[in-house]
Amino acid sequence: DTVRPDLLTIETVPGRIAASGDPWADMDDHPQSLEPFLELVRRDQEAGLPDAPWPPVYPKMAGEPPRVAPSRARKPKPSPSG
Repeated sequence: DTVRPDLLTIETVPGRIAASGDPWADMDDHPQSLEPFLELVRRDQEAGLPDAPWPPVYPKMAGEPPRVAPSRARKPKPSPSG
């Protein structure tokens, strides 16, 4: 069954579920481990890969890069010797 996400709305989804059934009905019957994803996080952290930037509505996270376009970032002041 092909699904076009742009056609899934508050008005259309109830009819689709009534006709086809709830595709998430048994989701909780088949739990999956998060361990593979946690291992990816550990591997990325050990490799020095930063976390993706957080949306601006969240507090700034430790180690997060500046939330500003590089062209708008404050430039460091030149050192007196150089």
